[in-house]
Amino acid sequence: MNIMFIVEESNLICICAGEGRKEVINGIEKALPYLDDSDMEELSYRVIEKLWNMIDEEFEQLEFVAIE
Repeated sequence: MNIMFIVEESNLICICAGEGRKEVINGIEKALPYLDDSDMEELSYRVIEKLWNMIDEEFEQLEFVAIE
């Protein structure tokens, strides 16, 4: 599977970086109740969905770098 992440999605993953794919998902899910921005909520749910649709080995092959 070839899942692509846009810059904003990659940045969110970097912010919630963890030991692996499931830890990143958990980090984003923990932040959801504190988001007051509908765009950030949408972005978060989109990233969570993409992460659930990949396997750990695919995630481990990706390199995430925060970009301003």
